[in-house]
Amino acid sequence: MKRVLFFGIYDPGYARSRIFTEGFAALGYEVVPCRVDPRNARSLHKYQLLWRQGRALRHESFDLVLVLFPGQTVVWLARLLFGNRIVFDAFVSLHDSNVFDRKKYGRYSLKAWRDWLLDRFSCALARTVLVDTIEHKRYFSERLGIPEHKLIVVPVGASKEWFSASVEKGERQATPLRVVFYGSYIPLHGVEVIVRAAALVADLPLRFELIGGGQEYGRVRELVEALGVANVAFEERVPLQELVERVRAADICLGIFGSTPKAERVIPNKVYECAALGKPIITTNTPAIREVFTPDESIALCEASPEALSEALRALAADKAMRTRLGARARVLMERGYTPLRLCEIVCKSVSVGT
Repeated sequence: MKRVLFFGIYDPGYARSRIFTEGFAALGYEVVPCRVDPRNARSLHKYQLLWRQGRALRHESFDLVLVLFPGQTVVWLARLLFGNRIVFDAFVSLHDSNVFDRKKYGRYSLKAWRDWLLDRFSCALARTVLVDTIEHKRYFSERLGIPEHKLIVVPVGASKEWFSASVEKGERQATPLRVVFYGSYIPLHGVEVIVRAAALVADLPLRFELIGGGQEYGRVRELVEALGVANVAFEERVPLQELVERVRAADICLGIFGSTPKAERVIPNKVYECAALGKPIITTNTPAIREVFTPDESIALCEASPEALSEALRALAADKAMRTRLGARARVLMERGYTPLRLCEIVCKSVSVGT
């Protein structure tokens, strides 16, 4: 039987991890985990535990050794254990995420330099490096000096829950229309833009449902109160299956509206997931999103401003046929190329592993 080793401090419940697990299983692989939860094993202890697990597995036969995201701090250990055959799912840049997107610390701080070095050397140690978009491939090549031939684009896609849920046939006749966003409120998401756009379309029969919490959650709630926005409702994180059902019942789904450099390079999980459910989506017009989706055919795009988003919302709210067409074409696009199986086929072909 074909076998793949998943190595690192990854979260098995994270979308990227679930997609790889489901995809390799669909291809007939036995998925063997070599994992430590960093919440339970901090500092040097997590490396000790990973080393012990890895030593017990290092002489077993694996068709592929995959260091899952986030793995910048453990690639060196995988290299010691399994040699230069490791494949690293870098996914996105640690330095870019912490410094320019989440703004955890300054660009010239010691922590920023540490993150850049972790990005650079973790990629250098791997045989092959996976990223999620062509724009990220360009970033890793130009900013981190990683040779292009080592960088393989494996899009995010969506896990099976989003494909297996029944797609709405037609739309609810009731108003208001439900506009759904879910996420962790990082600057990349631009939730403030959504709230200000909601205020601009207060005259329309729309109800905005914001699901989740995170970095900017408190500030966004304060903004809603300051603007007196009555058409926005908040809800804390919900279990995955409930989230799928909430999105399935939505009339319009929202992607990201941040203005950070990273926003230009990513296609977030939520866009793929809503597309897999056949939902009409509005998100920011970026080079990355156009790598997969076609404007006005499988997605509605706008600039990252409240005014532009409000105009896009007015257009979709007034045109039921457009909502239906965008959602149906997004679903077909996902079924053809962005299932877990299709994405893992890309990995196997790129690293010359049999499928």
